[in-house]
Amino acid sequence: MLLTMTGMFGVGAHSAIVISLILACLAILIAIPFAASQGWLHIPGYAGTAILSFGMALVFGWLARPGRVTGVISGTFVAVAFFLLMAAAVGSVLALLFYRSPKL
Repeated sequence: MLLTMTGMFGVGAHSAIVISLILACLAILIAIPFAASQGWLHIPGYAGTAILSFGMALVFGWLARPGRVTGVISGTFVAVAFFLLMAAAVGSVLALLFYRSPKL
């Protein structure tokens, strides 16, 4: 496992993108359920966010197939958008579990 991790960090610029993407996905996965535990949005809002972000992630995943998007920058953008949208979808599903109704 140590050899795999050192090999991942040895690729240079790509490791900065991967580490940034991991941190952004974790931040999304933590922020959305935290907002639900505070009661900032309602259940249909989290369900709609989950469905919409999952649907958009499927479109971006379809675009990320080999031969669909040409170029390094556009391909990287599509891949990053896919992972961020999937993190939002999973975070919204988790938010449904942690939802607490606001006190009136």
